[in-house]
Amino acid sequence: MSAPPRTGTLEPSAGGPFLKRAALPALIFAISLVVMSALAWDRVGKPSTDPHFTYLANAFLEGSVRLQRPAPHGNDWASTDWMVLRSGQRIEGIWLDRATRRFQTLDGAVMVIDAREIDPGQKGRDTFVSFPPAPAVLIMPLAAIWGYGVDDVSFTLFFAALNVALMFMLLRRMSEGGRTGRSLSDNLWLTALFGAGTAHLWCSVLGQVWFTALIVGVTFTLLYVMAAIDARHPLLAGICLAVAFSTRTPLLFSALFFFAFVLFPDGRWRREGWGEAARSMAWFCAPCLAIGVALLFYNHVRFNDFLEFGHSYLAGGQILRIRKYGLFNIHFLSKNLSAALTLLPRIQPDAPFVVVSRHGMSLLLTTPAWVYLFTPEARQSDADRFWWRLLWVTVAAVGVPALLYQNTGYEQFGYRFSLDFTPYLVLLLAVGRRPLSTLFKALVIVGIAVNTFGAITFKRYDQFYMSGATFFDAD
Repeated sequence: MSAPPRTGTLEPSAGGPFLKRAALPALIFAISLVVMSALAWDRVGKPSTDPHFTYLANAFLEGSVRLQRPAPHGNDWASTDWMVLRSGQRIEGIWLDRATRRFQTLDGAVMVIDAREIDPGQKGRDTFVSFPPAPAVLIMPLAAIWGYGVDDVSFTLFFAALNVALMFMLLRRMSEGGRTGRSLSDNLWLTALFGAGTAHLWCSVLGQVWFTALIVGVTFTLLYVMAAIDARHPLLAGICLAVAFSTRTPLLFSALFFFAFVLFPDGRWRREGWGEAARSMAWFCAPCLAIGVALLFYNHVRFNDFLEFGHSYLAGGQILRIRKYGLFNIHFLSKNLSAALTLLPRIQPDAPFVVVSRHGMSLLLTTPAWVYLFTPEARQSDADRFWWRLLWVTVAAVGVPALLYQNTGYEQFGYRFSLDFTPYLVLLLAVGRRPLSTLFKALVIVGIAVNTFGAITFKRYDQFYMSGATFFDAD
């Protein structure tokens, strides 16, 4: 493999006719789309069972942030109750305890409301989608045509296949720039690992709101990384990051990936050119601030709170662990660490022989090739050290919030929140410069087999998944 460049920059990618360079990514996209569609088979062509983004897209088209028709079920919708008292006062919030008639308004005030005080003809419930709205905005053109019948499964499959092609393009660019020294074969193996050997595969075939958000978040993460390297396209990087964190909130913390290239242009602290750095920062931050402010007002319109995006109002605000500990708390760390790193399936002597927790499995089991992250070649240059540290810091910045979150990812086949930082883990393998040995390739194949099993069985064959409460389910 070629020696790393002396600086932290990435050289321009090799030239060539556009169609020639686009041919292989296009082929990767087509193959990925066919394979993933085959794994999705019976779901394709109709709405998923959890079309939250489609409902939100239709609400937007009708000029509202509230659902304009009843939710199809009660799973993961935010809701608030409103009523008009006989005094004429209109209040909105959640019931803390219906037995004692304790009601908390959106501004936090707690009231005791006698049923006789409520005007029976003026009360109701508003339902919202608490997930960040970018995927719903992308679905709006489809909703304008098909209304609530949008095939959100195929929508997700398109972005999932695009992700695989984008990952290859990113790896190829880094190879051609001298950053990784990887061959075409290496890049194809790493692309296969990403597309089929991680949670990306089984998340791509469902179309449900949770998995669609993760897949679309990966799309704009990859576009963001391409634009952010060397701070070469700050405005485009800012736009892509803004869409990314409007899809998956933790992706906001990956902004430091761009900041590092501005502040450490050659792998060392910038000593000159601060005017250029300020311009890059301004171009990058402008779309992030604009969309960030829009999201804050979106929150305020719905919940009278700029910082409340809606998860506190899931199940009408009645989820005990959220009421007790909030959305993020050290209390949740042990369960999340176990779901991410140590949770194993149950092996039993009778059919179906393997039973998976609905909280998922360890990342080292679903993607065993990740063990190579801890055995890189020795860093030989400032550039290598810069990339290695930057990618790990970005992984930590994006991944740590999930470890403190009130939900392990349930229900899932593997640790699905890892998709937020999976692109950076693949890049770590690429810049690790360790040869992709036969053992590594065997581990990739094992990961593909495991995740293919998940893509086929998850949400289809319940006999492979544990039922009933586990220690994870206790508050």
